[in-house]
Parts: sequence; structure tokens; C-alpha cells
Amino acid sequence: MSIMKVNYLSVIMLLALMGMVMTSCSRDDDDDQGMPADFLDLTIAADNSSASLSFNVGVFGDSNGSEALTEDAFQVSLDGGTATLADFSIAHTAGVAQVTFNLTLNGSADGNEVITISPAGNNSIYTQSGAAMSSDVTITAELNETGVIGQWSSSGDNVALLLRQTGIDSIYAEFRADNTYIVEAFQADGSRTELTGTYGQERSGVGNIYNIVLTQNTPNSLISEGIFEVTFEDDQTILRYEVAQTDPNIPGVTPPSAEDGFGSTSGGAFGESNIQTYVRL
Repeated sequence: MSIMKVNYLSVIMLLALMGMVMTSCSRDDDDDQGMPADFLDLTIAADNSSASLSFNVGVFGDSNGSEALTEDAFQVSLDGGTATLADFSIAHTAGVAQVTFNLTLNGSADGNEVITISPAGNNSIYTQSGAAMSSDVTITAELNETGVIGQWSSSGDNVALLLRQTGIDSIYAEFRADNTYIVEAFQADGSRTELTGTYGQERSGVGNIYNIVLTQNTPNSLISEGIFEVTFEDDQTILRYEVAQTDPNIPGVTPPSAEDGFGSTSGGAFGESNIQTYVRL
């Protein structure tokens, strides 16, 4: 009988110990939130208007795994180059591993700008299991050199005098990252002329002036050449632009050059009357 009692007691103690071990393991599993998220890739749009940030797992704005990330979850900075970061907004769906940053820049990027993104704090970005990402984790990418790329508007005295003399009172121009362009010129009566084609741009080596060649396809075929410069003045991005038709040739008309500066169309014969000023939209 005493042996049987010892056996029963041993079994009871063993079961109790197993229960303690299982409970302990279960609690450890509940407390284990796993590895935090990490950045995978940061891709900048060709026109620098947006950036796509990828994580290695789906992410959330709260430890319960229910909220999307907001702007408050990130620290974003831009260093170097000629452009500065005015503002940003994000688009994100809870649990998705990608965030889109919509960037608002002051000035035109020269390609030397570096954007740096990190969590705003240690309780900003979470995985589904509640693991928080450290604010020490960062990811960087360089902006693209944009030059004339963007949407631009010109009106009033900003319209070149030579164009105003033909009745044009405002112009909308869009130079796309795929090297196509569309220009809409409006008369005072509201009539519109649309010009489309392709363009090429390159640094001239003279200050911040670029050379540009435009191959117009509609409403008629022609080639224009000239120069432009993008500056940031009075909280606006300004495009100073001067071109002249080179093909078909117009007798007595030659394009401006970076070496001779703005106002050098036809060797300076037109003064500043062929200089167009745009404001970035």
C-alpha cells in the first residue's frame, strides 16, 4: 500500500509540474511579439512628386493591429542639393507593407538631394503581433534631377512680350518625365491652341542654366532650341525660359545660348521680349 501511495503521489506531482511548464510556455508565447518590421526599399518617382516605401511585413499604426499609419508615424528630412521639402502626406492601408509619400518640394531638384525616412518614435509603427519598430532604423534615397519637369503656368506680364503681341494672355505647360510635353496657349477671348511634342534637356555647364531642344508634333512639325533656368523666389518655384524656332529656319532668327545668357535670341536683337516666365503649379 505504501508503494502505491508513493506512485500516486509521484504521478500527481509530475502532472502538476507539467502543468506549470505548459502554463509557463503558454505565457511566453503570448508575450512574444516577434521581430519588428524593417524597411525594404524606397523608390522615388521620376518627377520626385512621390516616394514608395516598402516594409518586409504588413504594418500598423497601433499595437492592436487595427489602424493605418499616418504622417505622425514618420520623420522625413531632405538634405543637400537645391530643393527643400515643404511638406508631405502619406497614403496607407492598415496591414499593407507599402506606404506612398506625396512630396511637396520647394525649388527644382538637382539630383544631389537625399531623403531620409525613419519612424517618428519607438511606438509609431507596429507589426500584426504588436512588435514596435525602433526609431533608430532609417532608409535613404536620392531625388532625381528634374530640370524643367513639372506643371507650369504663365499669365499677365510673365508671358513673353512677343507672345502677348499675338494676343496670348496665359500659358499652361507640362513637361513630363517621359520627355513629352503639352503646352496650352490661351487668347484673351478664351480660344486655345495646344502644342505637343517631345523634348531633351541637359545642363549647359553655365551656372544653373540648362539647354533644351523641343520637337513639336502638333499642330505642326518644327524644332525649337533654347535655354531655361529654375529658381526658388518668394516661396515660388520659377522657370525662366527662352527658345526660338530653328527648323524650319526663320531668316535672321537664332536661338539663345547659355554662354550669352537670357535675352540672347538672334544675338540680342529681341532683348528680353522673348523671355517667358512660369510659376510651378
